[in-house]
Amino acid sequence: MNISIFASIGCQNLWDELILKNEIKEIEKIYKNKKINFRVFTYEKKDTFFQKENIKYLEYFPIEIKKIKNIKKNIYNFFSFFQTVLWSDLIIIWWWWVIFDNEIKWVKNPLRLWSIRRKVFNLFSKRVMFYWIWIDIKNKNNLWLLKNIFKNSFKIYVRDTYSKNLLKQINIKSKLILDPVFYDNINNKKQINNNYLIKSIDSKTFKIDLIKTIDFKWKRVWLALRKGFMWKWEKKKIKDLINFLLKKQANIILMPHSFHKTNINSNDYLFLKQFIKKDIKITTNLKETYQIYKNKYIDICFSQRLHSIILSQVYKIDFIWLSYSKKTKEILKKL
Repeated sequence: MNISIFASIGCQNLWDELILKNEIKEIEKIYKNKKINFRVFTYEKKDTFFQKENIKYLEYFPIEIKKIKNIKKNIYNFFSFFQTVLWSDLIIIWWWWVIFDNEIKWVKNPLRLWSIRRKVFNLFSKRVMFYWIWIDIKNKNNLWLLKNIFKNSFKIYVRDTYSKNLLKQINIKSKLILDPVFYDNINNKKQINNNYLIKSIDSKTFKIDLIKTIDFKWKRVWLALRKGFMWKWEKKKIKDLINFLLKKQANIILMPHSFHKTNINSNDYLFLKQFIKKDIKITTNLKETYQIYKNKYIDICFSQRLHSIILSQVYKIDFIWLSYSKKTKEILKKL
């Protein structure tokens, strides 16, 4: 069986990479009696996180199509796209960026690009599955485009009730499912029914007084923080947190979840390394960050990144949740 996956990976973000890993594992369980070959479309083929013999990585078409230096690459990727569609028995489209209408990628309206791709899939009568998607349509005039993208799909799985209700408005049925990363620790699926949350704090209103009663002495404390979500005096708040933990004799490591090469604002490593001081370390790649969770090298994690919450949960690690958005609140409802 040949399956192609249009993924949002290749930007060195642990979340995206783990979604792909667990999606492929779940698909292999569904079709366990068949030999499956995967082709995965990605932004960057050079440094792939999840590797298996039956997975081949391909680049998207288009990629920065306005740059002259990319002409040869895009011609190759154009033919690669059509050849892969013909090769596929099932096409899977996943993650959020497929169905945003307010983010400019390489086209004026990314919904139109996906509408064109869907027409190609339909032309060759291919089965299409949408897997764990998140819809955010700002312009209601785009709902007709949305319907063209989703209608006559094999299966549609969504990640939140808003997406499910939006599809319902255009008479498209979908099913709400858990984040695939909840199944990263296969031996501990039941852990999603437990709760390792120590304390929940709004990122905007974070202050040291809110964590003074927690015992950090000699604990391995990891900070999975991201830029721009502690709002006013963000750098000062993080410095105050680090100094407080040092006074409590905690062992601190900064834990980036994103090493994005082109979007500097999304690069946790570049943001967090400014807080390095004596006796404070930082992880330097995705695999190192992942192994910390997997091998449970943490006693307490300050989880601001969504998948820091999930990985702490499935690997039975106590965490302090620094909430910053609707999507993190949606996850906590499921715990």
